Amino acid sequence: MKKYLVFLMILYTAFSYGQRINFPSPDDIQGIQVTRFDSFAGQDLYKYLGTRADLCFEYGFRQMYICDYSLQDDKVRMELYIMEDALSAFGIYSLSITTCNFWNLYSTFSCKNNDKFSAAFGPFFINVINTSKTNSGQGLCDQIIKMIITRNPQETWYLPPLFQAPMLSRYINTLKYTEGPKGASSGTPMFANFFENLRVSCYSITIKTPTYTGILARIVFPDPSSLRSFVIQAGLNNATSTTPTMSVSGTYRSSYGVDDYKLIYLECSSPDLKLSDLIPDKPDSMW
Repeated sequence: MKKYLVFLMILYTAFSYGQRINFPSPDDIQGIQVTRFDSFAGQDLYKYLGTRADLCFEYGFRQMYICDYSLQDDKVRMELYIMEDALSAFGIYSLSITTCNFWNLYSTFSCKNNDKFSAAFGPFFINVINTSKTNSGQGLCDQIIKMIITRNPQETWYLPPLFQAPMLSRYINTLKYTEGPKGASSGTPMFANFFENLRVSCYSITIKTPTYTGILARIVFPDPSSLRSFVIQAGLNNATSTTPTMSVSGTYRSSYGVDDYKLIYLECSSPDLKLSDLIPDKPDSMW
């Protein structure tokens, strides 16, 4: 009995890096049982994720909690990743989602599919997985993730103003954040060769219309020489090549150098989409 009570105390409330985390418990949902509660920190994450843990470490992984819930025939697994900050959590989230049935239900960034509900809020990235693959199991996923988000309020994280522009709002759910080579390889493979030896910070969205597809990126480089190297590798005349230039691969590229470290970059299948149509007259005001 004593061991069981200690287990419940850990389950109801956990403390990680000075933060109190409130988890759903058997007191919250009638008939629910907790069949597993584990946490991973440091290199122990490899025991659960294998080589997939490399990406988490690149983004600043701190700790992970796993909790398995059971309610009658429904089984649900909760995975809660604690990252070093909100941007890191969003980065992992953005690389983890593909298609969604419902977007942004309980937090600014969330994705609900038939068998999984994922969200990023504050330094937390969370997956709640319907392992029983039942309709009622998906309802249980909804309950659990809503409880975690509402019981653990976090500071709001704001996007760079460039991606808040009304003309880009329809594409916002394609937003990805990458940093480091593994992130680039997973989220922006078209940049993987460019970023191979660089530590950059890159937001990107995919723009799709019936006539063309493009990638708009906001890139921050570690130093001016890295920015110049990227511009040369991309086949642009200079950092302010806002006129689309055809690359050897047949795409059209253009860029705007905000300063010696920051670049807005567009790559598109057609010259009809112009960078000047997507950014304000003074984009440096966005930074």
